[in-house]
Amino acid sequence: MENTINFTIPLSFQQLVDLVRQLPRQEREKLVTVIQDEQLDEDEPTKAQILENLKQDYIALKAGTLKTRPIEDILNEL
Repeated sequence: MENTINFTIPLSFQQLVDLVRQLPRQEREKLVTVIQDEQLDEDEPTKAQILENLKQDYIALKAGTLKTRPIEDILNEL
C-alpha cells in the first residue's frame, strides 16, 4: 500500500514527528533507512573516519612528522 500526502502548509518539526509516528512501523523503518542513506552520501566524514584521522595524527605527533593545519579546519570537521 502506498501512502501519498500533499502539503501546502509549512510544518513545524514537532508536527512532522507526529505525522511520522502515525505511519505503520514498517513504513517508519523505511523512512529511517532513506534518511540514513542520504546522510551517508554527504561529504562529511563519519565518526569512524574522524577517529581514524585523530589516531593517525597522534601517531605522527609521536613520530615527529605531524603536519599541522588551521584550527578552523579541525573545528569545521566536528
